[in-house]
Amino acid sequence: MIKFAVDFDSAYTNVYKLGSGLVLSEPTVAAVEEGDKGGVKAIGQEAYRLIGKTSKNTKIVFPVFEGEIINEKVAEGVLSGFIGKVKPEKFAPFSILFSVPCGTTADMTAKYKRVARACGAKKCYFVESPILSALGQRIPLSDSAPCFVIDMAGGTTNIAAVSLDGVIAGLSVNFGGNKISADVIDFVAEEYGLQIGLQTAEKLKKEIGSLETDDGLSAVVNGRDIESGTPRSVSVKAMNLVKTVSRYYDKIAELALELLKKLPPEVSAGIRHEGIYVSGGASSVYGLERYYSDKFGIKVNVAENGLMNVALGGGIAVGNTELLKKILLKTE
Repeated sequence: MIKFAVDFDSAYTNVYKLGSGLVLSEPTVAAVEEGDKGGVKAIGQEAYRLIGKTSKNTKIVFPVFEGEIINEKVAEGVLSGFIGKVKPEKFAPFSILFSVPCGTTADMTAKYKRVARACGAKKCYFVESPILSALGQRIPLSDSAPCFVIDMAGGTTNIAAVSLDGVIAGLSVNFGGNKISADVIDFVAEEYGLQIGLQTAEKLKKEIGSLETDDGLSAVVNGRDIESGTPRSVSVKAMNLVKTVSRYYDKIAELALELLKKLPPEVSAGIRHEGIYVSGGASSVYGLERYYSDKFGIKVNVAENGLMNVALGGGIAVGNTELLKKILLKTE
């Protein structure tokens, strides 16, 4: 049986295929025909390029919101299309290990199961994402060696102290890197009187998003003048974006500090020694390591390829039966 580990996030879907490694990373989005019976016209990167450019006959749908499947029909179309891209053996049986946020309910996992089975999956498993993030970062985990993980996905952020025995203490908040993009759109509108779209905001965030107040980078963005409605461009400096970008990271730090205060002394001692591990797509912002080291007062380890860590951890799990048994989320 082919085994997949899937990080089906609000922003990106990352797929690991056992024996092949990471085989897909595309936006979790679809272009759908309008109407009750509207079919999926495009998915992933192809659909993402259509955002803001479709006619009235096509709508853009993000089937996963804040870590939860909100449109099962479109989610099925997106996931089925992704699996089809990386499973050339059309009729070969396969299983899927999904990463899910801390505190995921049985109702939420039931939606994943229905979508997975509709795509043809024979079996479906779940592991909480901070555990997979830790595995993906190759953090040496055991029952007696916990670590503290902040995983910054697109639609959710998971903060947890974890060990191989599971989540010791954790929480999931219903915003992630997507919030930064939304804040950037608002900032450009208020500061420059320019309306920009999601793709432009994402590009701006990736190119000059920074937590360093003296960052000298800048970027030119194009949009629509709010007053005149005509096309216009402006130059945005990274240092001017810091206050906007930092809102998300400040809130996550506040929540993480509150959770740290509630941990047992023995767990706190281990975390104090090893530091905090930060992963997820939003962990790539420039200056995060120093910014968080100052906030927390301890060592901060920022993942090299944060966007992929959860899927990598899922790949490790599906390749190790004994490990998988220990960390599986019980959903019945």
